[in-house]
Amino acid sequence: MRVTAVGTSGGVPTARYGTSCVSMELFGDRFLLDCGEGSSQRLMRHASVNVDSILISHFYADHTLGLPGVIQALEMDDRDRQLDVHVPAGRYDRAVDLIEGAYGEPSYPVEIHTYTSDEPAVETDEYSVTPFATPYTDYSHGFVVQEAAKREFDPERAQELGISPGPKYGQLQAVQSVETPDGETVQPDDVLSEPQPGRKLVYTGDTRPTQAVVDAAADASLVIYSAMFSEDLAGHARSTGHSTAREAGEVATEANADRLWLTHISPRHEGDEEQLVTQAASAFDGDVVAVRDGDTTGITRSR
Repeated sequence: MRVTAVGTSGGVPTARYGTSCVSMELFGDRFLLDCGEGSSQRLMRHASVNVDSILISHFYADHTLGLPGVIQALEMDDRDRQLDVHVPAGRYDRAVDLIEGAYGEPSYPVEIHTYTSDEPAVETDEYSVTPFATPYTDYSHGFVVQEAAKREFDPERAQELGISPGPKYGQLQAVQSVETPDGETVQPDDVLSEPQPGRKLVYTGDTRPTQAVVDAAADASLVIYSAMFSEDLAGHARSTGHSTAREAGEVATEANADRLWLTHISPRHEGDEEQLVTQAASAFDGDVVAVRDGDTTGITRSR
């Protein structure tokens, strides 16, 4: 699991930073969480524009205007496979208008899917991406990216039960029973651990700190939080439906998260990002970074 901050400016782009976009690589799949203005150019610089899916948290311009550009960049690269675009239920027509109005009809398939809260928008055997509602607008969401639970195989225990290394190890790991040379049956539960939670990333989108956000972020390996303002602008954050860096830290603490990325940073704080880190760290003792375009990290299990 690798995560790259593609656009980190809140509201409008600046000369240095684009608006909201996060790239993820997970089990060979590549997808975007939001697609703000200029995302295609910044993807070429910091990650890859060759994505499989794009998930839009809500339909404000700083989260969506890059969508036609990415679609065009993929066409210029002779794409032929389908691109999946996931938008909130109730925003299908706006997605169509955005793509067709700005670009027209691409030569490869672009499939628009709608999602609702608390049901996976994307689900594979290895991971799921599940939206959760945020209070920013009637149609705004964050996303929980959750790796499927894993069961660890104990080869020493298998040998104790009479199973030698070989194909039967694979059968047991595929949750199939096998027989020993003596005709005894060995069940998967005999050699597999209890399911261990997989890695978890939470992207909040624009939000105020709420219990729903805390619940969604519970035990996350990484929380990417829309921390637009410093604490001296807390009143402005409340009135506009955004959060401060300290509030992001409080959510991460309540959620028992491992790491916190501050993003969607107001242009007024450009060059003074350490102020936001200090404020978040005053409420959260985990690792805190005010990410900027191009920052990247791998996510490993830490629990």
